[in-house]
Amino acid sequence: MEHIKSKFRTFIAGYYHLLLLWLVALFIFRPFTHQVFYVGGWKLCLSLVILSSIFNIHHTPTVKTIASCLAVPAVILSWLDLAYPGPLFFISNAFVTALFLFICTMSILYDVVLRAKVTLETLRGVICAYFMIAFAFAYSYYLVEYIFPNSFHLAGSPASIYDYAHYFSQFLYFSFGTLLAIGYGDITALKSVGQTLAILEGIIGQFYIAILVARIVSVYSFYAHKERAEITSEPVQPRHQRQS
Repeated sequence: MEHIKSKFRTFIAGYYHLLLLWLVALFIFRPFTHQVFYVGGWKLCLSLVILSSIFNIHHTPTVKTIASCLAVPAVILSWLDLAYPGPLFFISNAFVTALFLFICTMSILYDVVLRAKVTLETLRGVICAYFMIAFAFAYSYYLVEYIFPNSFHLAGSPASIYDYAHYFSQFLYFSFGTLLAIGYGDITALKSVGQTLAILEGIIGQFYIAILVARIVSVYSFYAHKERAEITSEPVQPRHQRQS
């Protein structure tokens, strides 16, 4: 039991552990339906993601203050949007949450890119940033569709987009597909604002893999070669000195 408790405390103490856990849960249980209890459970995961994005990331003091100031309205507006669906809470929630996610993503990238060594913590941060980019763009698409109706071709025509939480699931699916460059064409951007946003996310997805992964590999290779060079450069003592 003590061993399990020790492992659990180690898991909680490390950076990006909890954030990655809740991000994966947020994606898996995205709102396929507009039933209140299901959407409420998803928003609970979202609230945990927001809290983890503050306390489970190695922020600078300034970024942590800004993120905390955005996290409070993001959580409150998220639940108000569920209790009182309407344009005011919807547009405020989408804007604040997207801004919060973009800021936290930049903070993660700043941390992992400048990190001297490649560790499991660094790799978890890279994965978290990738997920958060997709979520931030999904909220951005959701916001664009509200401000500029029919910017995207979706399944069905909502009477008012903020009444149907499962449309966010479609935008999340579209966002991940665009980021990974595996879009199937079932959801498409029809107007210029949506098209520009989709192209921007596609560019970020390609450069993310090309630059960030190359940076991690180069740092890992540098320190691996350095450690091997230090081992081979150690002076070999004569046998009689080692025996003495």
